Amino acid sequence: MAQTIDTPFVGRADELARLTGVLERAAAGDPRAVLVAGDAGVGKTRTLTVAAAHAAATGMTVLTGRCVDLGDVGLPYLPFTEILGAAAADERFAPAFAAYPAVERLIGTDAAAGPAADVGSRLQLFEGIAGLLADLTALTPLLLVIEDLHWADQSSRDLLRFLLSRGVLQRPTPGGPRHRLAVFASYRADDLHRRHPLRPLLAELVRLPAVDRLELHPLADADVARLVYAQRSGPVSDSTVRRIVERAEGNAFYAEELLAALPEDDEGADSSALPSGLADVLLIRIEQLTETAQQVLRTAAVAGRRVGHDLLRGAVQLPQEELESALREAAGHQL
Repeated sequence: MAQTIDTPFVGRADELARLTGVLERAAAGDPRAVLVAGDAGVGKTRTLTVAAAHAAATGMTVLTGRCVDLGDVGLPYLPFTEILGAAAADERFAPAFAAYPAVERLIGTDAAAGPAADVGSRLQLFEGIAGLLADLTALTPLLLVIEDLHWADQSSRDLLRFLLSRGVLQRPTPGGPRHRLAVFASYRADDLHRRHPLRPLLAELVRLPAVDRLELHPLADADVARLVYAQRSGPVSDSTVRRIVERAEGNAFYAEELLAALPEDDEGADSSALPSGLADVLLIRIEQLTETAQQVLRTAAVAGRRVGHDLLRGAVQLPQEELESALREAAGHQL
């Protein structure tokens, strides 16, 4: 079922048009996938929610799976377990599931057993899921939404690679059934450091003819202002809106958090204060760095948005090699 959100949807008309265009093609039998990229808080989930609501309104069945950050351990196939579990609860699909007993590994009592122990059974699982999804699309146009792909474990990445490169996105044989399927997968572009395991997969997938990439850029200032005015239940001054727009830099989540931190009467509010919740979100990424890299970032932040290399080197008092290593680390983590 598509999620509904009361806050206004602004500034994504072109992106939404691209997604709905993909949905129309998929419903007509031209299977497609879109990789939706963007920084944390820029509006990926909201855009996909609106697109999913459109899909549901036009008769598509929407199934959503989410990846979760569980460190190095992870849960095998987690987003696909969620997707297939929701599909299995639909009585229309019971005969299709009965034809693919291998899929029970993910939705039955064997789901906790983890990945298959050998290549043969793993291939059987992948082919079973691909065949099941193909059969489901014969019953209804299907939209799969996978969120937070940057947190996907290895098994989920491998299954996604199989489905998009060899499975249900491939054109059927002449005279065969047409797969009415769309796949939308989102990921945080600012989380993809140089050695992130998702990078090689993305580079491979975007070369496939049936896979597109959609990047959500920061919102325009006018759209952020519209969002702020629409969300504030009471009056808000134009000067306060301008301060929020300037600090949010096109990020819808930042704007919402800055607005929520204001008192009901925003006159005299401290515009420089950063809400604790937003500060925590921003600091999490910084705290993943080594202590030296954090020291360099803290020092550079004192200078503002730009700082000369010689000034920074003199302020941090680090050997040149250590400073350059710290800067490479920070840049590699999109900081």
